[in-house]
Amino acid sequence: MSNQPIFTYPANDEDPYLGWYKDDFSSVFVATNPFRKVPEFPLNPQGEWVPTEVETFAKKRGHEIGVAWKEIADLCGFPSISYVNRALRLTGSKRIDKKFASPSDTAKMQRLCCKHNLFIPDEGCLSPLSELSMASFLKALEHDEVIVADHFGTSPRTMKSDEFLQPETFSTPEIHSDDRSIFVVIYTDYHYFLICQTEGSVLKANPADFFEGFFANDETNDFWGIGDLS
Repeated sequence: MSNQPIFTYPANDEDPYLGWYKDDFSSVFVATNPFRKVPEFPLNPQGEWVPTEVETFAKKRGHEIGVAWKEIADLCGFPSISYVNRALRLTGSKRIDKKFASPSDTAKMQRLCCKHNLFIPDEGCLSPLSELSMASFLKALEHDEVIVADHFGTSPRTMKSDEFLQPETFSTPEIHSDDRSIFVVIYTDYHYFLICQTEGSVLKANPADFFEGFFANDETNDFWGIGDLS
């Protein structure tokens, strides 16, 4: 198996997703990693990774403990999930230009998450609940096996799709099918992931039926909504 990545994440934040993938895919769906309500465990300190035992427990509990970004936006009084995206950008690696950041929104989100015992999703990886949805999505696409890789396409290896259902969490920031009809990727510093599909693939299984998010338009890039927010 070649160590050279077949597909890559857009090189720059300003690169529109559809333009970047136009030679290989007809659609890009921006999918969000759910927040989680797991009252059986104390919240991790702000800025630290969610403990493995919490993630494993959450995966065993399943979707019932998931909290969508739309719910977080409503809880915080944000007009849309774009504000959740911006608020999350000041957690973890804090990869956002100061002119776009909103420390007050981030503080409000963190305060309310603490009040309601909600675990904030980690950046750069699929959450346990996203992995459960991924297993169902790949089954609908009839991909019994996929190729997974670490960030930037390193260490590619094959993996049975039903392994996403296992309690243990997997470090699979990149996924693609052998027929190259689908590519899933999450950047190291972000809390959402891209699902790129050919026309035939998206007709077979619509990601909107499995994940919270939206289809990218011609302008959508890693600044989705952020640069336009006050």
